Amino acid sequence: MAVRQWGERRWDRLARYAIAGGAIVRALWVLVLHPPPDNVYSDAQSYVESAMRLARWAPPEHFDAFYPPGMRFILSLPLAVLGADRDGLVAAAIFWVILSALTPYFVWRFTRLILTPAAAALAAVLCAFWPIHIAYAGYFMSETPALTFLVLSLWLAERAYRMRSHGDGLVAGVVGGLAAATRPALVLNIVVAAWPLLRRLRAHWRAFAGLAVGVLAVAALVVAHNSLVVGHIDGVSENSGLTFYLGHCDVNTVRTGPAGGPGFTFATPVATQLHRGRNVSLPNVEIWDQSFFYEQGFACIAADGVGHVRTLVRNIFDMGLSTIPWPPSNDPGVRDVTNLANVAYVLALPFIVVGSLRLIRRRRLVGAGRGETTLLVHLSLVLVTAIVYFGDPRFRTPYDVFGLALLGSLLADRFFDPLEGWSAWDPRVRADDAVEQHDEGVLRRDRALGEIDADETHATEPDGRPPVPGNDHPTQDGGTLKRDEPVPTEVLGGVGSDVNEVTPVGPATVEADVAAEAEPVLAASVFAVDRDAPDRRVVDEDGGPVGTTGDRPDEEVDPTPVEKW
Repeated sequence: MAVRQWGERRWDRLARYAIAGGAIVRALWVLVLHPPPDNVYSDAQSYVESAMRLARWAPPEHFDAFYPPGMRFILSLPLAVLGADRDGLVAAAIFWVILSALTPYFVWRFTRLILTPAAAALAAVLCAFWPIHIAYAGYFMSETPALTFLVLSLWLAERAYRMRSHGDGLVAGVVGGLAAATRPALVLNIVVAAWPLLRRLRAHWRAFAGLAVGVLAVAALVVAHNSLVVGHIDGVSENSGLTFYLGHCDVNTVRTGPAGGPGFTFATPVATQLHRGRNVSLPNVEIWDQSFFYEQGFACIAADGVGHVRTLVRNIFDMGLSTIPWPPSNDPGVRDVTNLANVAYVLALPFIVVGSLRLIRRRRLVGAGRGETTLLVHLSLVLVTAIVYFGDPRFRTPYDVFGLALLGSLLADRFFDPLEGWSAWDPRVRADDAVEQHDEGVLRRDRALGEIDADETHATEPDGRPPVPGNDHPTQDGGTLKRDEPVPTEVLGGVGSDVNEVTPVGPATVEADVAAEAEPVLAASVFAVDRDAPDRRVVDEDGGPVGTTGDRPDEEVDPTPVEKW
């Protein structure tokens, strides 16, 4: 056990060193090599101008509601403190360094709860030095803050589930709402994070209520802001119709406003780099006329018929290899490094997904695999953006953390903590919690007996004897207990390698009523740890299908600044 504990500490130390190294690289990149204040154009220019108006308390313009307002609020914070000028932008660049550097840390804390220490450490290393995320820190773009708040929300939501903490749930909801207010598509990831709480609502209703209140509070502020700006009840942003139109029609650029007069021009980075589609001029249409653009998009779908499937497949492909992520694609040198990382990741992604599915299948045989399943569900949500709106490598980049974490899990399983060695040590079993396994037909889950409701008939037995005696010599019998069979009083045969067979410490575990469950109850416990320890967890194989919602609306993606006539 001491050897394993030393290995655990070593992996945690590696994660911390990698996070610190990644922070240093980001600081050099943002503050010395590629300062965001020197690269303010297109979307970044719109964000900065809108944030400056907010920092000065100037009357808002209609265009302030065009993009989701989360980025406007976040960027206005340093500008309000130091001034809406060059000094404020420098402070904003430092703020961007902090946000980008915190992302690997939050990824590590989140994965430390659902993966092994080795897998979590490798995920932290990969995220800390991921070139695409480092490159995006050099621009005032929405990807950096949205990703930071997303992974923070996922970590706190997982803590809320394990600790039944309504405080963690509330903060998870607030920061998750900020992530969705910056990139609305990320609200689906918040739904996935809330799903375990919702499935066991009776036990976790406080945590779920806190998360829901946090998200709804931020959503109410977003709607109130946009409604005040435009003068009528409005949603998250006013560019979703334009985004839908650009994704489902063969369009390169869209220009609104009279010829020779003021107007706006928008294009997608993919269409611009590939010179694809036709140019459209709409002199009598406002750029935020969502109903018009949605009608045009649905007209294109109806005209294509079944052939529109080709457009959807193309949108999915455009998430990966068709182009270089924008705006790094505009900068020589940065373009090459970003392109190399993008190609390597996209080529490896099918192998990561297939390998993760095989790993999940193996681990489910021993009651594990929830962590990899959760990451895979989060990763798959990137397809919603491509199908509902359009594909762009930029839209995919926030989801790269889930693919990198899955890669870390695969590497850890292959080289450092293979499934065959779990019988000796399982870091995911929480202190003084026996594990009760359930097969509910959707996703397997293990839940701590300490979290079972008192009124559940299978929660306890009068004598309080442990259902499985501790034994360091499992038999080689591959059989498993069947439904309604009594729990044996001797060495249990056929126990999977995921079971931690350590002599229990602390109060005696309770005995489950095996007749009420299809699988045996396996008791195990390890040394008690603090509430906030990132490396002590209950394996909870929970999950299930989730609903889908809309995506973040389009952003101005023409490499040139916003053109106004």
